[in-house]
Amino acid sequence: MAKGNGKKIAKHKPSQTPAEKPAKQPHSRQIPASGISWRFSRADKGGPFAWSSLADAGDYKAVMERLHCFETMSLEEIAKSGSHDIELSRLSRDAQQRLQEIQQDDIDSLMSFRVTGPKRVFCIREREVMRVLWFDSDHQVCPAPKKHT
Repeated sequence: MAKGNGKKIAKHKPSQTPAEKPAKQPHSRQIPASGISWRFSRADKGGPFAWSSLADAGDYKAVMERLHCFETMSLEEIAKSGSHDIELSRLSRDAQQRLQEIQQDDIDSLMSFRVTGPKRVFCIREREVMRVLWFDSDHQVCPAPKKHT
């Protein structure tokens, strides 16, 4: 307390001292606990993996419901669902060429989200924001090796 005109005056005490303030978190590839979000503004509307290939209303609804489910998952849960990063060098020739055509080939990898069976949604990951790029109904973006061959 400080004195002023013979009276004791309480000094203002900050709500948190510098030592109590939470440290800023470094940039990380981890998805925060709040989940991921989707951005569709740059979705590819042409080429072999265009969103227009998802013309059936029932299929479209199923894909959107699955993407909604991913929003509440942790990174570990997403990985357990069959979703993962894929380096560009592992993509099919058509996919690599399409990335060049749409000027999106300045990245290291795409995030592949498993919808069902062979169906995948491919995104460019910017921390917790997934910039939706392609819909692949039959493993054409990144062909999977056939089992027992």
